Amino acid sequence: MCGIAGILNLNSDPVNRELLTKITRSLSHRGPDDEGIYVNANLGLGHRRLSIIDLSSHGHQPMSNEEDNLWITYNGEIYNHSLLRQELEKKGHQYKSLTDTESIIHLYEERGIQCLDELDGEFAFCIWDSRKRSLFAARDRLGTKPFYYYFKDKYFIFASEIKALLLHPEVKREVNPQALSHYLSFSVTPAPLTMFKNIFKLEAGHYLIVGADGRLAKRQYWDAISGQKLHRPEEEAIEGIRFRLRESIKERTMSDVPFGVFLSGGIDSSANVAFMSRVIKDPVKAFNVSIEGSRAYSESSFAESVSKHFNSEYNAISINFEDFSRAFKSLAYHTDEPLCDYACIPNFYLAKLARKRGVPVIQVGEGNDEIFCGYKSYTSLLSMIRYYSHLPGPVKRLALDVMKLVSGKIPHHSIEQAAAGGEVFLGTSYLFTEDEKRLLFNDAAELAKLDSSLNYVSGIYADLKMKSPHADALDKITYLDLKVRLPELLLMRADKMSMANSVEVRLPFLDYQFVEFALSLPSKLKIKHNSPKYLYKKSLYGILPKEIILQPKKGFAGNPVNIFDINFKNYLLRTYARVEPGMSQWFKPNAIKEKIDFHPKDMTFREGMKVWSIFCLMLWFEEFF
Repeated sequence: MCGIAGILNLNSDPVNRELLTKITRSLSHRGPDDEGIYVNANLGLGHRRLSIIDLSSHGHQPMSNEEDNLWITYNGEIYNHSLLRQELEKKGHQYKSLTDTESIIHLYEERGIQCLDELDGEFAFCIWDSRKRSLFAARDRLGTKPFYYYFKDKYFIFASEIKALLLHPEVKREVNPQALSHYLSFSVTPAPLTMFKNIFKLEAGHYLIVGADGRLAKRQYWDAISGQKLHRPEEEAIEGIRFRLRESIKERTMSDVPFGVFLSGGIDSSANVAFMSRVIKDPVKAFNVSIEGSRAYSESSFAESVSKHFNSEYNAISINFEDFSRAFKSLAYHTDEPLCDYACIPNFYLAKLARKRGVPVIQVGEGNDEIFCGYKSYTSLLSMIRYYSHLPGPVKRLALDVMKLVSGKIPHHSIEQAAAGGEVFLGTSYLFTEDEKRLLFNDAAELAKLDSSLNYVSGIYADLKMKSPHADALDKITYLDLKVRLPELLLMRADKMSMANSVEVRLPFLDYQFVEFALSLPSKLKIKHNSPKYLYKKSLYGILPKEIILQPKKGFAGNPVNIFDINFKNYLLRTYARVEPGMSQWFKPNAIKEKIDFHPKDMTFREGMKVWSIFCLMLWFEEFF
């Protein structure tokens, strides 16, 4: 894991080396071990290195091929680089290091952009091809590594983080209203948008080329499409899960420095420990975080049990509201954009603990809930589709009125949408509806001129239908989350909170071959008898203790409602007093204040997440505006 940056002046002006160095050094937390700058006339590449493979100076970047006509700056890990190296050396390529970086650049020499088909790993990189006078950049299939860019007025500027781009005088700090609207709905800004006007993020599974003519072309090279479902025997599917997961975890132990695992105590992180303990000689280094006052939601007791069961080296930390408030001050700086995910802060302290204990590489469990139907919201949505969506319109509206009357509350937005005959949002993170946003935005924001978030979702569904006409309801839910919530929220949380502490995270459940296998399995094997992750859980019998497999899902580090007390409320109000002038350009001051002036006893999870999303937005405005 590293920090990458670069500038291409399409007007042929020479790159300012001092400016590029400044931009690159703003990423020093991503790469504290080394710095490299390459400048050639109107092209400059920068690199900050976190040394993981080949700790010698031979791994220095930016790196070139033998003829010095290709240069690369690269962030990530390629797990099949040794196999690629063997094939490339047979073809006459000469290596000067033991790094995976060289395999990318030599593979590009052989296959051009088709090199992406053979790369197995997590990556974001940019290659300058002086023969073609073009830049070639790519982001890995699932989007585990970030790639931001600015393309305007004869400048193409890229970096691993937005804050680095903002150091260039051509890049202005302007709010993107469309992204702002989507953020309130999705808890994150969907790619390619960012919260900054004219700054974009390369979508997962995409590459771009800036040619000698100054034009930018962007293409998709991989998509999370299930294709033909494999109707194989259940036992065969179970063995397929075990084999692929074991191999994926084993691959991700590739390191010349100590590595470990974040162990929440849930089934996914526990499986990480179980398989890792089988493929390494030393005890697994496990790290756990708990939140004071969150005992009802904590999985720490399970984490301790798993750690003892597999004789791992257990490291734990407990955090409280004071720890949270300390993290508030730098949260927006580290995330670049508001990420409405309460777990950012526990993740930050976990990475800090790992780094303190001398472990700069960590395996994490993100992604498995999305591909194996692990969320309760998935089962709820599937039930709603099965029993409610297909009812005649008048019956749906009558049922909706009865639900309102009996519960005294507004039903879930998906039920409202189904009753109105509209597109049903089938994702796990949908906060503010279009009607709710109209109550928050002021007239100057011109919300009516913006594309609705539901239209954005409809476009994703249409894309899926075109590529996979037989996709079922669970396929739609999975596809949407793999497009929006997973790459731009969960994976950016993992990346940015870890890299803030100079720690690399690896994601075995997002090995693309494991994902493709999971997507090929019939939905009826993922959820059975209304039990989420049915097949995946069965694959772990005999590997994990039964009580770990059968425990109910609690969510990482508890429930955000636990910190919604009077102290947090007062912190919110003080923060809003500072940022109200900036936010009032977009929002009705009284509407925001009413939302954050909550009653702790009345707080629910969903309302809590809405408040948290506004809080993250306030921190962002304070940091960048």
